[in-house]
Amino acid sequence: MTESEALARLTPRERRCLELVALHYDTGQIAVELGISVATVNGYLADARQKLGARNRKEAARMLGATPVSPAETVVSAAPIDDRGMFERVEPTPAPGPPSATQTGNRSGGTLSRLLYLERTTEPHRIGMGGRTLMIVGLVVALCAALAMAVVAAVGLVSIFASLRP
Repeated sequence: MTESEALARLTPRERRCLELVALHYDTGQIAVELGISVATVNGYLADARQKLGARNRKEAARMLGATPVSPAETVVSAAPIDDRGMFERVEPTPAPGPPSATQTGNRSGGTLSRLLYLERTTEPHRIGMGGRTLMIVGLVVALCAALAMAVVAAVGLVSIFASLRP
């Protein structure tokens, strides 16, 4: 199958996701832009990569950008794509019971990691003003506690050395 045939197999949503990747959007930004979940964006990009035989999403976006586009396609792709409907990707329904870490959004360490920006590349919009304020207060308290422990350790060392003197 030629590259142009593979590109013709892309759905409008897969094509739009690749266009946004070419504009250096991350997965979270694409999800917000299209009004879909991060998991759905990842699914579209994985399907597009597979159809194109690309190693990664950037290569797939380059393949899409390298193809000549007819003027009719340019007009269509310039407008926002709203192809929601019967072809919209359906998210799996969570199983009943206590929510798992992935269902609550705590994929890599939970609330603390989100507050410390460990997930900022995937979900920067998840931390609001209150979370940032709480993070700053926590860092100030931790700094004060560390400083207090350093002072106590210094006083202890001074008293130990003073007691060793004849």
